[in-house]
Amino acid sequence: MLKQDKKNTHILFSDDDTDDALLFTQAADLLTSPILLSFAEDGEQLMRYLSKEMLPDMIFLDLNMPVKNGFECLKEIRSDKKLDWLPIVVYTTSDSQADIDACFELRANLYVVKPTSFENIIKTLKKILAVDFKKQSFRSKENFLLESA
Repeated sequence: MLKQDKKNTHILFSDDDTDDALLFTQAADLLTSPILLSFAEDGEQLMRYLSKEMLPDMIFLDLNMPVKNGFECLKEIRSDKKLDWLPIVVYTTSDSQADIDACFELRANLYVVKPTSFENIIKTLKKILAVDFKKQSFRSKENFLLESA
């Protein structure tokens, strides 16, 4: 991880799976774009972080977490005027159409089924970092599910 400066993209990675967090960190370290990573291991920790720490540029949010799940966090973030602008990438193992539809309705920005190979984690992360979330006001279901590389 890199020191924080204005050129860094600050990602808050919220997932209770330490292996996924480690792989994500290793993938981020290999990118040419400087990334600052922060971590939350459950939904309650995520919400506490957002209330006390410097806000990230984007959140990677797992759906299946203890204490407070990703759906609950997404709903809470989108109902808070101070946080509702934050880009949220749902990053989960679930490929359930019901989960995808629910996250779209709750106004997540992107939905990604976690890639199964390290190479595809890197490719997927590059795709996500290339998205200009400020211009993503045209949300459509066709662009919501980001296929893993």
